[in-house]
Amino acid sequence: MKKVTALFLSVFLIISVINLEATNIKKLAKDQNLGRGHAEEGTWTIQNTGFSVASRGINYISIVSDQIVWAAAYNGTSTTAYITEFTKTTNGGTTWTPGVPAGYTSGWGHAMIFGTSATTAYMPVFNASSGGGRILKTTDGGTTWTHQTTATFAAPSGFPNVLHFFNENEGFTMGDPNGGYFEIYTTADGGTNWVRVPQANLPAPVAADEYGVVGYYSAVGNNAWFTTNKGRIIKTTDKGMTWTASTTPVAVGNQFKIEMKDALNGIILDVISTSPLYYKTADGGATWSPLLPTGNFYDGDYCYVPGTMDAWVSTSAATGFSGVSYSIDNGSSWTDFNGTMGIQHLAVSFFDNTTGWAGAFNTSATVGGIYKFTGMVAPIPVELSSFTANAAQNAVVLNWETASEVNNFGFEVERSFDNVTFSTLGFVDGKGTTTERQAYSFTDQTSLTSKAYYRLRQVDFDGRFDYSDVVTVENTIPESFSLNQNFPNPFNPSTRLSFSLPQATDVQLSIYDASGKLVETLVSEARAAGYHEVIWNASNNASGIYFARIQAGNFTKNIKMTLLK
Repeated sequence: MKKVTALFLSVFLIISVINLEATNIKKLAKDQNLGRGHAEEGTWTIQNTGFSVASRGINYISIVSDQIVWAAAYNGTSTTAYITEFTKTTNGGTTWTPGVPAGYTSGWGHAMIFGTSATTAYMPVFNASSGGGRILKTTDGGTTWTHQTTATFAAPSGFPNVLHFFNENEGFTMGDPNGGYFEIYTTADGGTNWVRVPQANLPAPVAADEYGVVGYYSAVGNNAWFTTNKGRIIKTTDKGMTWTASTTPVAVGNQFKIEMKDALNGIILDVISTSPLYYKTADGGATWSPLLPTGNFYDGDYCYVPGTMDAWVSTSAATGFSGVSYSIDNGSSWTDFNGTMGIQHLAVSFFDNTTGWAGAFNTSATVGGIYKFTGMVAPIPVELSSFTANAAQNAVVLNWETASEVNNFGFEVERSFDNVTFSTLGFVDGKGTTTERQAYSFTDQTSLTSKAYYRLRQVDFDGRFDYSDVVTVENTIPESFSLNQNFPNPFNPSTRLSFSLPQATDVQLSIYDASGKLVETLVSEARAAGYHEVIWNASNNASGIYFARIQAGNFTKNIKMTLLK
């Protein structure tokens, strides 16, 4: 077999040193911010991949969502015993279900795995003895796999290296030169039909022995890049239809990994050199300049953390140089996560700033195999002090407050009915940068028939984002009468008053000043059982203390409010 990634090579050298103790590793918290905290803090915990054979390492991770992840395994005890085993989770890693494509055991190996949903995934495989490769697809969560015959990768030269889908239908797969040019296919129908990219749309190989590297590619938007053993990068900007080549400082003959954080900026790592060599680009890979990092930029694997400005994570399983580290300055300086030095971490991938996974080795079907990160890699300085959801008549009212904001573009409001798949309902503008408390509100005009889940996606002006904790609401009949504290409080000039009625009744809701004088009556009518909300606009009133008083049947309650102008 002509090639194996450097990650694959390095871990074979250190299989005898496997540390699979469950870890609870925290970075030092610096402040308390959005949701779980916009501080550099987090926890790496071991999860069980479920493989029945020990020493299965994870060398490729494909994250669909914070709940759905596919991961490919390799045999950690033999450099030549290729396997096509994989494992999958649909609940954030609480449980993992392993599998293997039927008929692709002895003599077959995988290049990687790519999932598009909980049920659909693709696996490029190669025959280690006779040559040639295939693209396999599952649509039932990995129970059965189908050979997609239109991507031929014919023996003996056919060898699929990478596969990527830009959406559920459009994708490409790349193989080594076959017939004199790179064997690249594109699809627009989920792989039912793969069409080979014409030779005229591809750069010619610079030598007869130029090839790609298993799993070494990156994709952002409609762009994709892969590397070759001749120091070149082959790039597309149109989902694989046409490709161009550029050179890098990497020595001919060396394998190197590429990871792009956007269409222009990225990092390559020469994994074959005696000392790892790092380079960075700011023009999409056309030119590269040396990156001289301080701290441990581990050379096993590394990834950009989506949704952050400049955060990266690196891993290694090499003897004397194992662990996991992070950078929040675009790779210039690196800090080890507390307690991870000396612990083997393999392939790494992050879903967002708060959730990621790193491969490990299992010792049995019930012990180990992969680490999960939860917490915060890079700070996003918006301090969310409260977030509530309340059912109202034919609506759900969301209220939240921030104690301070830096560079806050605004909030996307998202809703889910299963706490897994969220859809965007609307957008609320942020206040940019402010040290003053800010109050926000959003009304979802819906009649709930079941439990609903809401979260905020806070977005900075530079594109970074983070999610709040999830709040839950049900449209049930209240058990008792209530008048809730107004929100916000203090306020200027408007505030919201919410009350609940366990039965239909006449309601009187009025505002009084500190002397007891009636200022305004907000409600004076019969209201149905349920949750209700009204807004008091105090634009024409002076600053001071006010009281809201509700009378509903035999229920009476007063609350104190503060108007500050």
